[in-house]
Amino acid sequence: MSLIPLFLWLPLSVAACVLPVLAAMGWLWRTALRVPADSRDGRPVRHMAAIGNAGLLLWLVYGLFKAYGALWQADALLIMAQASLLVQMPLIIAAVAWIAALLLGRVMAMHKGAHED
Repeated sequence: MSLIPLFLWLPLSVAACVLPVLAAMGWLWRTALRVPADSRDGRPVRHMAAIGNAGLLLWLVYGLFKAYGALWQADALLIMAQASLLVQMPLIIAAVAWIAALLLGRVMAMHKGAHED
């Protein structure tokens, strides 16, 4: 991080936090769209994806608030002191979001597999 200018540390950390969660939301919705809409499980799977995406969005907002709330008005010295937090928090928030998305995607894949039998 020493090669990156100090004023970019916080925005890059937030971007590294937001983008993987948005990718997980997109992947979850794409998984839901693989189940045919006219099938028996089409509508419930889309409801699961919508609820899952709402949960992922709430997790993102909560993570941003708790992790970065104190750093928005921080000076350069505090940001430098929290450099490890700026690297670890995006990993933690994105990992929890992806684990939840993968588990819910597995449930949706089981619905797709049940429809194909």
